[in-house]
Amino acid sequence: MRILARREPETTLTRWDPFREFERFRREMEELFNRFFEYRPTLVTPAELEFTPALDVYETPEEFVVFVTAPGVAEKDLQVEISDNTLTVSGERRALIEGENVQAHYVSRMGGHGKFTVSYTLPAAIDENKVRAVYKNGILEVRLPKAESAKPKTVRIEVER
Repeated sequence: MRILARREPETTLTRWDPFREFERFRREMEELFNRFFEYRPTLVTPAELEFTPALDVYETPEEFVVFVTAPGVAEKDLQVEISDNTLTVSGERRALIEGENVQAHYVSRMGGHGKFTVSYTLPAAIDENKVRAVYKNGILEVRLPKAESAKPKTVRIEVER
């Protein structure tokens, strides 16, 4: 088996990694363009300030468990609905800081604000009368028990001799 290698300026022999080369090329091109266009950081655009909570869905033999991560959203600003096996969580996250002279320079994916709606259609029937939701520490946990018709069944089959 042949291994490609290239010599580094320090005369050490290292294994050739094309991804490292592409990353080095990307950094060099970024520096070139930044110098050429005199890059200056800009303010955050309104679209970057939109908030969308993260949604995680798990399935057990008995139920579906959905976690909606919505830090900074007040419990009174959350609505949870289930219709035709589709769970919909909507609400509003208010701005973390408000004022006339406030400018956002950088906002992470979880740092925006505004109204939001997330939906997930469950792959099996659920018992809508037994759905439970708890909101604690910025995480909404929704437990959706499966309908009896959707739960796995074990049927013992007698084998004739």
